[in-house]
Amino acid sequence: MEIKIQRTKINEAEVLLDIQKEAFKEDLEKYEDYDTSPATEPIEKLIRKINNSFHYTVFLDDIIIGGIEVRKLSDTQFYLNRLYLSSNYQNKGIGAKLMKFIENEFSEALEWTLSTPYMNYRNHYFYEKFGYEKISEHTITEKLILFDYIKHMNIE
Repeated sequence: MEIKIQRTKINEAEVLLDIQKEAFKEDLEKYEDYDTSPATEPIEKLIRKINNSFHYTVFLDDIIIGGIEVRKLSDTQFYLNRLYLSSNYQNKGIGAKLMKFIENEFSEALEWTLSTPYMNYRNHYFYEKFGYEKISEHTITEKLILFDYIKHMNIE
């Protein structure tokens, strides 16, 4: 069982979009956010993200199982926009490997930020386990509030 993470190629977009839709389907049903949910994202938008951000494909034994999207805000500030795995591969320690990969890949980062739905307790636990702290929240729709998290990296 080998995890491999590499920059996304355009020809991987359709498979990634299917996984993204599956991974965020529960949130879409819960919050009914049809405008900004990753579960309703059109392929053209995903392709723009692949071309304009740091987008990675996650493989398990050469099978695509998820993706990561990172945005560079400044030379030392980064935003983890999306980290997702197919439901068959969640809760197996892979997410932790992805977080370690991101921090190593962007070793110049002094500050990481991200947002996650307010009722997604599993995400809260996951990110807090990696040192993220909730700093604020903002409303997307009547049903969807996002918690904003930050992590300051230790400089040795």
